[in-house]
Amino acid sequence: MLGVLGLLIVCTLVIWFEVPKLRHKKAKKELWLFYTVLAIGMVVSICKALGLNVPNPSDLSAAIFKPISIFLFHLLS
Repeated sequence: MLGVLGLLIVCTLVIWFEVPKLRHKKAKKELWLFYTVLAIGMVVSICKALGLNVPNPSDLSAAIFKPISIFLFHLLS
């Protein structure tokens, strides 16, 4: 739980320093992207801090391309 609290503190500090700059520039698209990427990063970080199994993004590409690879291997051999 201490790790999650640390992550929330760091996230709050990042928001504290970055959001006023983006609001001053009136960068609405960048602000939405900032919040989206920060939220995704926080969810993954909290899951890792709690010891949950977080899949690797390359596992998805391997799952997609493995059947294609097998099909092409049989096709060419």
